[in-house]
Amino acid sequence: MGFIDLSFLIESEMPTCGTPWHQTVKIHQMGTISEVGRNTHQIVIGSHSGTHMDAPYHFYQNGETIERLDLELMCGEISIVDLSFYGKGDVVTLNAIKHQKITKRMLFVFGWNKYWKKDAYYKDFPYFSQEAIKYLIKNGMRFIAMDTPSPDNGNIIKNMKEDSPNHKELLANGVIIVEYLTNTQYIDKNKKYRIMALPLKIAGADGSPCRVIAEEVNEYD
Repeated sequence: MGFIDLSFLIESEMPTCGTPWHQTVKIHQMGTISEVGRNTHQIVIGSHSGTHMDAPYHFYQNGETIERLDLELMCGEISIVDLSFYGKGDVVTLNAIKHQKITKRMLFVFGWNKYWKKDAYYKDFPYFSQEAIKYLIKNGMRFIAMDTPSPDNGNIIKNMKEDSPNHKELLANGVIIVEYLTNTQYIDKNKKYRIMALPLKIAGADGSPCRVIAEEVNEYD
């Protein structure tokens, strides 16, 4: 009670962004109880599959890798920002952000998880303007989570200079990025929450799938 699992189920053939270098998720049984006395499985998964966290190394060759990120930033009270009225292709502008209280950890709810496993999931999802992202960073945000695939315009992957400017701005400033949340419809915008977002401790990795949990904060805690 009081916990919301914000993580997608990891399963074979689950959706990925579809780029040629993205590994298709495969889960194979290696051993069975009948054959070797125990069940064991092989799991083949990309570092940015399903609910996951990005490390600076994702876009910066000399950036911090996932096992070196600050655990304190990944766990603690978080502000919930309801943006569920944003639709396909909408941009969260600086003016939309200016009236929000900026805190260390922020979770932006678009309700986009409803399109999971549908063609629309990766098409025209709402995203942030570069000015909005810079404002959030300037005013102290150090952890951003969302139920969309990216804080960037997913239609701009033309060349290395234009690709993912919001990712690059966030990661260059040490902001932790968590994408692909689900079950955000169960978050009560009138309540307070703590978040726990823990990636696997993988040496030298640019990101990792992670289990993300929102815990309701009791006023007497």
